[in-house]
Amino acid sequence: MENNEKICPICGEPTSSYMGNYRKDGLCRKHATMLKNKELYQCFDCGKWYNANDICECKKTKQAPVSSETSACIVCGKEANGKDVCKECYSEIMEEQKELDKNKKKWELKDYYYNLKAFIGRLKNHEEATANLYKLFAIAWLLKKLYNDEQLSDVVNNDVKFLITGIEKIKKLKINVNEQQQQNEKTIIAIADIEKNRASDGHICKSEGEVIIDDILYEYKICHAYGLKVKEIPSTTERTVIADWFIPTSGTKGIYIEYWGMDKQDYQDNKEEKLKLYEKYKDKVKLVQIEKNDIKDRQNLKTNLYQQLVDLGWNENN
Repeated sequence: MENNEKICPICGEPTSSYMGNYRKDGLCRKHATMLKNKELYQCFDCGKWYNANDICECKKTKQAPVSSETSACIVCGKEANGKDVCKECYSEIMEEQKELDKNKKKWELKDYYYNLKAFIGRLKNHEEATANLYKLFAIAWLLKKLYNDEQLSDVVNNDVKFLITGIEKIKKLKINVNEQQQQNEKTIIAIADIEKNRASDGHICKSEGEVIIDDILYEYKICHAYGLKVKEIPSTTERTVIADWFIPTSGTKGIYIEYWGMDKQDYQDNKEEKLKLYEKYKDKVKLVQIEKNDIKDRQNLKTNLYQQLVDLGWNENN
């Protein structure tokens, strides 16, 4: 073996050019195939590789196991009567679970969990971060419910406790910020006001601006899905990207719509990350962008949005 030839970090065999992009992980043919088939994962925390049905060793040693006899809620610290979470937090988790796509495959739920966990760890708004902890529980419990897979439910308690430690640090840094400022710092994935942000077709949107756009699509009788993963951007090599809307055009192909409706720094950072990926995969992804000020002129927005969709391949027969 030549000195400059890489070796697989799992088994020590030479890496292979097999399967293109998977070579970037420095894996041999066997383990690159396992990664492609979602039989192998790399730990977000320690970087080690582990089989899909196993738990990374760092999860077993990083934090002490949570006792099932604890009487304090993991999320809020209130009395939980021997459970992991209190009644109020349990209700929040169940509401989040209702919003999850029950048709997602096992590996899709796991990808969603780990991407969300990483995203929460980067958040600077402690209220927003706390709100998303419920979704972590919802994903872990749904995986067990649908597929009898306990991998995530075995680690979610410790993952949440670890994230809460960071959230508490953020909270202390902002202890002198008044209530109004804290309210203004909430960003796109803060819990939506369901009735206020319910579109005509029943979609629960994240803002009034999104409701306006969703209603325009409904008025034009344009088939659309809300909050769908951009499948052309591979989640095995990139972060999972969720677009605001997906408009099918032919088979599984279609047009994605993004509404950039906030000015907060966390939101802008997320926007910049998404746009870099859209640019990287521009040959595969058709994208329509709507800016915050566009919704001020509803009629002009309707005309422009309709024309852009037609230009990108949508028609009334889709």
